[in-house]
Amino acid sequence: MATLAMFYGILIGMKPEQNGKHHRAHIHAWYQGKEATFDILTREVLAGGDNFPKDQTNMVKAFIAIHEAELLANWESIHRPDGKYFPIDK
Repeated sequence: MATLAMFYGILIGMKPEQNGKHHRAHIHAWYQGKEATFDILTREVLAGGDNFPKDQTNMVKAFIAIHEAELLANWESIHRPDGKYFPIDK
């Protein structure tokens, strides 16, 4: 798992898919042992939204809005053969 950012106790990560990339570019967010998955383009919660705190969900969505281009660049880069990624400053 590539750790891309951390802010207010929220960890943002991304990982390459075993059999190529999914159709939807997404990130994973962790906060106090809870995980949620967010679509980068729509900011929709794809999984884990029921257990992820509302305030932290809103912070992750704001982070995605601010860093959408960097997240998409990471999504493309992490799925290349060299699998490189770069951290994002908040």
